[in-house]
Amino acid sequence: MNARKVILYGAGQLGIMLLARFFFQWLIKYADLGAESESGALFVGATVGLVFLGFRIFDGVTDPLAGALGDWWVAKGRQRRKLLWSSFWLPPIGLILVFAPHHDMSQLLRWSILCSGMFIFFVGYTLYAIPYWSLVDDYSEGSEETRSKLSNALGVGVLLATALTFVISPLKIENWGLGYLGTAVIYALVGTIFMVLPYFAAPKRVKNAPNTKPPSLSTSLLSSLSDARFVGVIVLFAGSQMSFTVMTASAPFIAEKLLGGTVGDVALLLGPLLLTAFPAFIFVPKVVKRFGWERSSLAASVALGLAYVGAGFLGQPLIGSAMTTAMICFSLAGPGAAFLLGLEGEAIARCAESSQFKSTSMYFSVYNFIVKALNGIALFIAAQLAGKNTVWGVRQMPITAGLLCISGVVLYILLASLRKKKVS
Repeated sequence: MNARKVILYGAGQLGIMLLARFFFQWLIKYADLGAESESGALFVGATVGLVFLGFRIFDGVTDPLAGALGDWWVAKGRQRRKLLWSSFWLPPIGLILVFAPHHDMSQLLRWSILCSGMFIFFVGYTLYAIPYWSLVDDYSEGSEETRSKLSNALGVGVLLATALTFVISPLKIENWGLGYLGTAVIYALVGTIFMVLPYFAAPKRVKNAPNTKPPSLSTSLLSSLSDARFVGVIVLFAGSQMSFTVMTASAPFIAEKLLGGTVGDVALLLGPLLLTAFPAFIFVPKVVKRFGWERSSLAASVALGLAYVGAGFLGQPLIGSAMTTAMICFSLAGPGAAFLLGLEGEAIARCAESSQFKSTSMYFSVYNFIVKALNGIALFIAAQLAGKNTVWGVRQMPITAGLLCISGVVLYILLASLRKKKVS
């Protein structure tokens, strides 16, 4: 695949993650809208976190179904990329509905619209993301070099979407006067365009898969869960994913409570992280070739976790001003984030490729199912800490994020040790 096709493929990740990152970053803050006014908060933040967790778990349960659908579709001799047309439009609609409630509505109407939006968003997210991520295997056509490039493109898409959300969305919400709904509409429109582009990234001579008999849902599901190597991948990357979710939700609170700024200052925190993260993507293939993806991922997780823990102690002018200290701390998280995001898709695809049924969509769906549920727990934890409305509560958010990341490493090492003992 040439560079243009790799970019087209990565555009889908940018599109869906623009929607997801906006959702995760602003949901709790949006629920707290008007808390200091006579009308009170739009929603109770802790309750929104609990509802989000419920929908996240429900959404995760549908992941294996989406995975089975993708593998069945391919087994019937069809191209997996054609599934994108049936789902790309759902997440944008859901995002708009989530941020549509306002104070003039009754509580019942607010909750009805919010819950409807969450349902549409998460179902659409699953139906789009599982086939899309599985294209890493389809488009690589057995080439490890191409698979590595496509996996890296997924990582770049996540980080770029996070950057655009952190930098641009606060400006639109706060300085440009668009508010949450207006900004959500813009993100939905832009995301929709990007999400259709991966269809056109297919290799020139892409062929339909041979018509075969696919394994049953239960067989494929149990096969993936019994893959010890894959379980290790889930544990390792789930820790970093949960930490990333907590940090995304905590960034506005760090800017306001710890640094005495506004939500617009979130952009100042992300800038240094990006300056160190994007160049790091260039070195991912070389480092992985030298040390392997497993050791590289472990080192990156530890580095990222320590940087997140350090963010919990921000607010003091240790190096220059308090903001300068914060910018340096966030810059230290960049390389670790880049390596983890760039290796995630490749790790899952490698496990699927070496499996009995080569059920790529099922592997991605099982991974996504577990990570979704854990991310729901992570956001619920963040909501509870933010709900304390204290400086210490805000400090606990990044500290928790760092400990989650490091916990993934510890559990991975324990599981790997047990796997070796079982083999011996």
